[in-house]
Amino acid sequence: MAGEPTLLFCVGATKAGTSWLYRYLHGHAECRLRSIKELHFFDTVDFRDYAHQFDTYARLRDDLLRRQGEAGDAWRRRNLQRQIDDVDEVVAALRLAEAGDEPAALAAYRAYLAGTADGATRLVGDITPGYALLSVPRLAMMAALSPAVRVLYLMRDPLDRLWSHVRMQAARQLRPGETVEVKARRVLNRVVRRGLETHVASRSDYRGAVERLWAAVPPAQLLIDFTERLLTPEGLTRLCGFLGIAPAPADTTERAHEGRPLPLDPAQRDQALAWLAPQYDFVERNFGPLPQGWAGGRTGVQA
Repeated sequence: MAGEPTLLFCVGATKAGTSWLYRYLHGHAECRLRSIKELHFFDTVDFRDYAHQFDTYARLRDDLLRRQGEAGDAWRRRNLQRQIDDVDEVVAALRLAEAGDEPAALAAYRAYLAGTADGATRLVGDITPGYALLSVPRLAMMAALSPAVRVLYLMRDPLDRLWSHVRMQAARQLRPGETVEVKARRVLNRVVRRGLETHVASRSDYRGAVERLWAAVPPAQLLIDFTERLLTPEGLTRLCGFLGIAPAPADTTERAHEGRPLPLDPAQRDQALAWLAPQYDFVERNFGPLPQGWAGGRTGVQA
């Protein structure tokens, strides 16, 4: 409808700057993003992963309730209650989808996104990197929700992205007596040499994600960019133009959820580069020269 805010779907890639982008847009005067960054609405519906997602939201809600009980001032308690209410609203929308009423679920989901919008709002959105794994028909449906839909996909240096993702997984899987250093190297071996940890491998597949997006989303509604190029003043100006909002200044040197630097073993690095070579080739063939610092990951991996 006329005058409705732009609806942004940022569909990835995982560990490619999407948390930084969420914080930037959440603080932008013309944007209204809810307190949950990754809603996982469409992937939960498509993959029928309701039990896992409901468990995730239940644990988040319990943590918010715990923090609310420990909060020492009324403002913080109200802020945490707002986040609890957000969880309840998303879960209610997913319950409708689980029951088989996807039109009602989609209406509830869109109402959730628009819930904090006012006359000055020019953008609402859902930043869920998992959406990059969705099918072409689902992505096409999302892009057709309104003429104001915009879809964004960010590509970080593949080796940097992979190592960052592996370290995150290692920290999550850590058992008593293990170290992140040893665990991360074991996880990387499982991904690159043994074909395991497929959820990490699938998020390394820029070619698959980009080809699905090209097939599903009209070019005027789609922006595919390098993380390293977007996180600059010029890149943010270009992004804001695409989204229909005014550029706002930001500290592009800050990183969200940046892991502790951990050197990558040279032998494992070479194995990972060989495994990722098709991704570098695809990106260079279709998007021109790689950003400085990519070059097959030859500058070293720390972030």
